[in-house]
Amino acid sequence: MHRLFRLLPLFLAVAISADAMGQSNVIPGTDVKLAKMDTITSLGHNGSFPNGVSGLSLSTTACNLGSVKVPWEAPMKEDHALISFLVARESNGRFEQISDYSHVKHGFFALTSSFCNTCQEGPFGGGDILGIGCSDTYSFDNNGDMFYLGPPEEIDPWLGTWDATCSYFDLGLGGGGTCDDLRSLTQGQVATLGSVGTRINVLDADLNVPGADFFYQGQYTIRGEPEVKRRNNLGHRQFTPSWSGSKWLVPSVGGTGQGDFINGSVLNRWSGAKVTSVSNGNDDGRVYAGVSVTGPVNGMYRYEYALHNRDNNRGIGTFSLPICSSARVQNAGFRDVDGDPVTDWTFAVGSNDITWSGPGNALRWNTIYNFWFESDSAPVAGFANLGEADAGLGLNTLVVSTLTPEGLFNEYLGDGCATGAAPILYGEGTPAQATIGNSSFGLASSGNEPGSGHFLFMSLQAGSVSLGGGCTMYLGGAFGSSISQIGSAISDANGDASFPMPVPASPALEGLTANFQGLGFNSAGGPISGQFELTNGLRVHIGSTLPSCP
Repeated sequence: MHRLFRLLPLFLAVAISADAMGQSNVIPGTDVKLAKMDTITSLGHNGSFPNGVSGLSLSTTACNLGSVKVPWEAPMKEDHALISFLVARESNGRFEQISDYSHVKHGFFALTSSFCNTCQEGPFGGGDILGIGCSDTYSFDNNGDMFYLGPPEEIDPWLGTWDATCSYFDLGLGGGGTCDDLRSLTQGQVATLGSVGTRINVLDADLNVPGADFFYQGQYTIRGEPEVKRRNNLGHRQFTPSWSGSKWLVPSVGGTGQGDFINGSVLNRWSGAKVTSVSNGNDDGRVYAGVSVTGPVNGMYRYEYALHNRDNNRGIGTFSLPICSSARVQNAGFRDVDGDPVTDWTFAVGSNDITWSGPGNALRWNTIYNFWFESDSAPVAGFANLGEADAGLGLNTLVVSTLTPEGLFNEYLGDGCATGAAPILYGEGTPAQATIGNSSFGLASSGNEPGSGHFLFMSLQAGSVSLGGGCTMYLGGAFGSSISQIGSAISDANGDASFPMPVPASPALEGLTANFQGLGFNSAGGPISGQFELTNGLRVHIGSTLPSCP
């Protein structure tokens, strides 16, 4: 299975290069850039703080950097820019979307400004095209005008297309109109939506998080724009929310104007994270994958993943990571944007992988989903599999490079035993791995009685012997020969005991394994001779060039 994960990118590269379909509606020379985002503003609030919801909007400026004019026709005509929005938060090591699956702004009139270059159109230019070198700005009032906000589900983000027939605009609020390509959504209907309505919806609870960092993102979707020109279609800024007593004040970092605006996926704001991306060849759009790994704490690493679907129309329905077969996995979780636990993706641990799957709740474009877990397997460079949710052209599985839990250098052999919770034995150091010449490496145990004595035993032989009373010894051989005591310690006030085990800079140690287990005194009694308890067994793999999984 691990070999399959590693070879799969080679097969996929061949498949992609052999694909002659290509993006079906490319218009050469098309390149629209999101060049600036100014203020983000709250245009309304429903409910009582801190249990209410705000309707936000933001201003955007687009520039035509290409060599062709770009249609900018108003609905019900179909060829115009589409502007989508997203609000995200980083807190406690997690980067997540806190806005709903927001409605999308349908462009309706292009200006002839020169924010990026000298505009090559005359005054106004008729409004139905964005001329070469020209820029166009929608204020937060314009982008928050619900008369021009439509559901994202109606849009193919890969082709940049929208079908007016039987659309939200065509049928009107409540869907009572007819499919006649005439706008049935009226200003009167929009007025009934209130001040929050179909704007960017964000809960008070998601903004009222002290110490968190907040960001907003805008994205332009343009019919026929080549994939290689889309990296500048989206951008992001940071803001700092505060409750005024009646509404959220959400000033941007850097104030008005350009501020701290940066092009690209908002995932790149995630502190310390590794962000990569993959597209479905020339057949569908791009998905970004961010990962942050912290720890180990008591031998466990914390993995946080976030997937941002930029413009993949088929959506992502599964997320799978390879993992060592004997690795431990615990505290797995998932977060989407609908707040409904019924639609949460399910999590499963296989023999060599872990997988989340969400039939009926795919990761759609302009959306971020989160996945997390803890494991005693350390992070290494690897590949994750993203399964496409819908049938369609191109590959059914995308493979993206990321960090994966395949570094099982300290292998958990089985549970310890105690009157209560058994103490845990694990590796520590920088790194917490017995690499050659690692003077910081050692073993530690937690969950012991504070101030009590502890002993560490080692054997180079594997073995498993039942001692009765629910206790197992994970050391091979006999005491005095194969099994020996190699350390002792007094646990501190927190119940932690440390056993320094610096690894010499000797190449002869490369590839060796050693098995360890701790024995500790407990004044309250224990299953061993009525006074002692055992830690788990731990197999330490020694070396600097070890394979990912033992």
